[in-house]
Amino acid sequence: MKNLLKLLAIITMVACSTTKSVVESEPYMYSVQNEDGSVTKVKSHTKGTLSETEYEHLKNHLNSISEQNIDFSKKLVINFIDNDPLIYRKGFEVPWDIFKGNMDASLDKIEECNHFWIINKRVKDLHYYHGKKIHWLKDENEIIRNLFFMHNGLNGGFVIVKPNGEYFLKVGEYKKSDLLKSFKAF
Repeated sequence: MKNLLKLLAIITMVACSTTKSVVESEPYMYSVQNEDGSVTKVKSHTKGTLSETEYEHLKNHLNSISEQNIDFSKKLVINFIDNDPLIYRKGFEVPWDIFKGNMDASLDKIEECNHFWIINKRVKDLHYYHGKKIHWLKDENEIIRNLFFMHNGLNGGFVIVKPNGEYFLKVGEYKKSDLLKSFKAF
């Protein structure tokens, strides 16, 4: 019985990990399984420009949730987590490589920026996301989620915003090297 339970747990983990996938070439689509079992394709790599109103709203929101002095003449980098994991063990920290080392130092080696770790206000298990190491800011009014991460089931992503409001958005799962490479190229 114990072995059967272990086998079911492994099958469930594999199934959950394969419901989200990224096409690694243009047009970079991310597949999200919906609660009804259907799949939605979301463009994973997006460039755009915030309107003046949207950009002011974002800046005001960041100022209200952050304790740091933000220099808006530099790029903004936001790592965003949207949901609690589907399966995890109590007390377990995700081995995601973005939590290894000092992300701020890695970004600043390329170019000085304003870096934020922002999490959806619904997320409960901050320990899973290295809550003792990372100073998570809650997206209380869902400004960042509504501007960039509006699809359910994305897990999150990152966005880089230039001082003129142009942005590069990567939704879904990613590696530290993806963020650093995108930051350098954008």
